[in-house]
Amino acid sequence: MNLRAAKTSDLELTYRIKNKSIKPYVEKIWGWNESNQLKIHNQSFNANDTKLIEYHKQYIGFLVIKETDNEIYIENLLIEMEFQNLGIGKTIMEQIVESADFKKKRIRLKVFKINTKAQRFYENFGLEKISEMENHIEMEKTYQKTP
Repeated sequence: MNLRAAKTSDLELTYRIKNKSIKPYVEKIWGWNESNQLKIHNQSFNANDTKLIEYHKQYIGFLVIKETDNEIYIENLLIEMEFQNLGIGKTIMEQIVESADFKKKRIRLKVFKINTKAQRFYENFGLEKISEMENHIEMEKTYQKTP
């Protein structure tokens, strides 16, 4: 597995990955309108914050992180459904947690309420529910200062 910085030319690739990873959840919550989803993706895609996940010479996911002085915010960690449960997301999260610990930063993210599998995944890395919205749960892992 490798991560590579995204380029602006990866817009279609990241949309394909979004389609093959979270479409079932979006369909259940709001319905999937192809033109609306494409428009939203085109407006929100930022190659500077995005890393593509490569597995066996194939791009199967992407990671979007926004980092501030005291926080690592995981905007997206999307892996196509057929490549889930292979340890890819686990490896990426282990690296994020290690980086957050080293930098003494908290980790924060939002996950769909109906995606209980993802909630359990993040709980395994010490993230806890801190708030609930209509369709999302906000989770956080605070930096633990050692005495």
